[in-house]
Amino acid sequence: MNTSDLNAFHLHRIGTVHSPFKEKFGIPRQSGLIEGNIGQIELLPPWDRQEALQGLDGFSHIWVVFIFHEALKPVEAWRPTVRPPRLGAKRQGVFATRSPYRPNAIGLSVLGYHGWRKENGKLLLEVSGLDLLDQTPVIDIKPYLPYADSLPQASGGFAAEAPQSDPLKVVFSELAQAQLQPAQQRYPQLRRLIETCLTHNPRPAYFGSIDKREHFGIKLYEFDVQWQLEAERIVVLSLFAESLPE
Repeated sequence: MNTSDLNAFHLHRIGTVHSPFKEKFGIPRQSGLIEGNIGQIELLPPWDRQEALQGLDGFSHIWVVFIFHEALKPVEAWRPTVRPPRLGAKRQGVFATRSPYRPNAIGLSVLGYHGWRKENGKLLLEVSGLDLLDQTPVIDIKPYLPYADSLPQASGGFAAEAPQSDPLKVVFSELAQAQLQPAQQRYPQLRRLIETCLTHNPRPAYFGSIDKREHFGIKLYEFDVQWQLEAERIVVLSLFAESLPE
C-alpha cells in the first residue's frame, strides 16, 4: 500500500437501520435516553449470515458504527467548529462533539440488543435505545464490553452529564387519544415513545423564544405527531398517518 492509498478507504454497507425516527427533528441526542424506541438492523447480503452472529446472544448491548447519510458534504465544505444543541449558539471544535457534520460522516452508538430473527428471508437484529434516523447505513457492529467500555472515572468535558431540564407533563387531546388506540395495536410502545420524546422538549437550545412558534410536529414510524407547548405542559394534538393499523 503506497502513501496515496492511506488517504482513501472503501467502506461496505453491511446493514440498514429500521427506526421509528423518520426525520432529524425529535431524534434523541444520544442513545438510550428515550424509552420505547424499538427498531431493527437489517443485515444485507453477503453479510446476512447467521454464523456472523455466533456468540452475540451473550451480550446485552452492541456498538453500531454508521454513516450520517443526510449529513454528507464535500470534504472542502467541512468546518472546524460546530454548534452542539445543548450549548445553544456557542461553538465547539468538531472533534470535541458528536456532531454529524464531520470530515468523515461516521457515527457510533450503543444500542440494546435483543436477539435476531429471520423474516421474509431477511436477517434482522432487534435493538432498542436508538438515536438513529430510519434507513441509516450501518458499516460495522461490535459487542459492548462493560469492563472496557464503561469507565466511571472518565471526565466528560462540557457534556459531563445528561442534558438537564425540568420534565414537562405530556397530555393527549381527545383526538390524539382516539387515534392512539388503534395505532398501539401495531406499536404497543408508541405512547411511551411519544411521552419520553416530548417530556424534555426536543427543541434545540438555539431555536429561540417559544413566542416565535408554538406548534410542532415529529414523525414517528408512519405517524405525523402534532404537538404544542401550553404553559408547563406539552399537548399532543393528533397522530395522523396514511393508514392506521386495523
